[in-house]
Amino acid sequence: MTADRDLPELETLADRLEFLFDRVRPTAGELGPHEEAGRRYTTKEIAAKINEAAQRDGTGVTISAAYVGEMRRGITTDPRTSHIQALARAFGVDPAFFVDSRITRRVQEQIDLLTELRQMKVQQVALRRVLRQQGLSDDSARLIEQLVDRCRQLEGLDRENDG
Repeated sequence: MTADRDLPELETLADRLEFLFDRVRPTAGELGPHEEAGRRYTTKEIAAKINEAAQRDGTGVTISAAYVGEMRRGITTDPRTSHIQALARAFGVDPAFFVDSRITRRVQEQIDLLTELRQMKVQQVALRRVLRQQGLSDDSARLIEQLVDRCRQLEGLDRENDG
């Protein structure tokens, strides 16, 4: 588990929102054809996501980009519960993330783990590309990946993945 890693203390609504903006990224389906994968959401995009959900799901909860920006900057510190719930849905987190420090910590750990897993996948894809550029077949590339995985296990680097 990632429990006591270098996760920042998130004490205010602004801290918690900024953490989400920093760590949660738009899905491939949310990005346009020429947009960079892995980029951050904008304040305007989160407001639009909330407003689109209000129309689609009939929640009736809308929000302006300016208001989201005020929450991010700490100007607004006590928003309506419906806004907190809408923000949580937009970022895909438990609404308690914004009010319960234990849930905040748990969500931080989960997001941190997901980020690490995505980075590992990117590294694996990069390794495959390098091996192909060296003229190796897919079978040889898979063999090298398996060898790297086995070496990591032997050195105790993948203890969380055992079993």
